[in-house]
Amino acid sequence: MELEDPLVKAMRDCATEDLVDKIITPNPGNPLISGLKCEGCGISQEDAGKELLRCARCHQVCYCSRECQKIHWKESHKKICNQVTAADKEEGKRVIEEMKQGDVSSMQKLQRSDAAYDVAKKFGLFATMEGLFQQDMEGELPNDKGYFSTTQELITHVFKGNREVHDRYTCACKVRMKEYILSSPTAWDNMMDATLFQAKLMTNKDSRLDVELGAWRHSAARDVFATINLALLHEKVAKALFFKSRATGKRSSEEAREYALNIMAPKLKSFFKNGGEGFASGQVDRNETIQNNVNHFTALLSYWYRTLNVDVDDPNAFINFMLLNDEQEFKYETIARPLAEGSIQYGRMMTMDEFSSARARATAEYKKRKGNTKQKGGKRKVSKKKKVPR
Repeated sequence: MELEDPLVKAMRDCATEDLVDKIITPNPGNPLISGLKCEGCGISQEDAGKELLRCARCHQVCYCSRECQKIHWKESHKKICNQVTAADKEEGKRVIEEMKQGDVSSMQKLQRSDAAYDVAKKFGLFATMEGLFQQDMEGELPNDKGYFSTTQELITHVFKGNREVHDRYTCACKVRMKEYILSSPTAWDNMMDATLFQAKLMTNKDSRLDVELGAWRHSAARDVFATINLALLHEKVAKALFFKSRATGKRSSEEAREYALNIMAPKLKSFFKNGGEGFASGQVDRNETIQNNVNHFTALLSYWYRTLNVDVDDPNAFINFMLLNDEQEFKYETIARPLAEGSIQYGRMMTMDEFSSARARATAEYKKRKGNTKQKGGKRKVSKKKKVPR
């Protein structure tokens, strides 16, 4: 059953951890989307003056209140919702079968439907994703299915990376990301490798990608980072990443530190070594988008490393591992770090005005801190006494 109304697709939100226990759930905190209306009383979202709620089972209808939802459920929606959910479950089976053949062209079904996602998960979704990440990096997957990056299709659709405002990603599902991380001891490592592989395709100055293919690859890398970075705004995702393991159940602080500094940090360091010479410019990495995404990704991991007390003795060990030069440090401290920490504080991506203010404060603090450091570390000036003529 194909239900692809663009307005409904636009208001899809992140799943909440108690989704099963809820009948309706709120839309994300974005500007009100025109055209949506309550299926119970017919009031539009604009007239209601608030975000409408959507059915948590089928995701296809909206309501202004629980009262309207209950009335509409009894009148007609119960039957329709059950039919849609049953159809989505069949779609979930079909999607996982296609995935096992290397075809991810129907991944939108998992993004749209929790019922389809649950069925796919039951039949080995996460293990299949790990295998596809590996094959994508090795170039074994066919490129005749209408998409340019298997990794992009998997990450953006499985984790509900939604474009909702001005072509920007504003949402990613923390629950699904956490489930994936905990699905196997190698789940996060394989996804991180595949994500950084997308960046490496776009950061090679000797890249011979033609302009059209380069644009698609650039878009793929950007979308993958946007989805993962949004999921990393949530503490429960970070805790799963650093402190939980499918193999041992739970990591100690020492084990988390070793994992972060011996496994994750070296993968990122390759992007910063030699002054970041691997990063391209011009047509390959327009406006340094991929470089900034890698910096943002690093800042998020560094923030959680510090605030989750992974390393009490040296909380800045993760970012210090990168050995940033002066220029890299300035970009990190005045762009990546305020963006990461501000977004975590808000629980969403910052607006341009919010980011501009945070960046101005971070820049002033950084310059003051560097000035104090130079003053403390500099040579003490000895004033020369003027010779007094006899």
